[in-house]
Amino acid sequence: LLQQIAQNIMSMGKGEDSIDAVSQVIVTTKEPVIVELGPGAGYSLREMFSSLQPSRVYAIEISDAFRKTLTDNEEFAASIESGVLSVHGDDAESLGFIPSNSVDLIFGFNVIYFLDPLDVYLKEMKRILKPGGTFNFGVKDIAQTFDKEIYVNTDWSACLEQMKSAGFVEVKQLEKRLEGPLEYSTLVGVKPN
Repeated sequence: LLQQIAQNIMSMGKGEDSIDAVSQVIVTTKEPVIVELGPGAGYSLREMFSSLQPSRVYAIEISDAFRKTLTDNEEFAASIESGVLSVHGDDAESLGFIPSNSVDLIFGFNVIYFLDPLDVYLKEMKRILKPGGTFNFGVKDIAQTFDKEIYVNTDWSACLEQMKSAGFVEVKQLEKRLEGPLEYSTLVGVKPN
């Protein structure tokens, strides 16, 4: 059921919103190490490779259908073969294959809603981020109207407070971007140095 819901959300707008969200990411590291939570059909992943030029990307995707889409995509084949891109079906609450303090950026679009309990996921994100590493979660207000049993994290202020409680700094919600069904904002934070 969650896979179907996620696929429905991801199909809204053909990725223009998640591509725009990647264009707003600020990474100061050359050839960053990136974790994308829920890359779906790969819209934002393509933009990351194009604009951020990562040295390593871990794509964490629990949907079998989306993982197959990513691994069967000729565009990603060379990156997968070279080891720059790896696609994993693990739940992001435990990413033991990613070394501690090794990631520059964690990116997720239309993902935070489903991370339950959020504090467990934030603890793991803090473990894998380098000091000074950032997370960016693209969120849509429309998710606040959906089933609260499935979309458990849709109170952005509460999410920001949990991020602060987890020890992140510079935690904030950025201004809304785009319009209509593409409108989103981003929740951001930094692992302290």
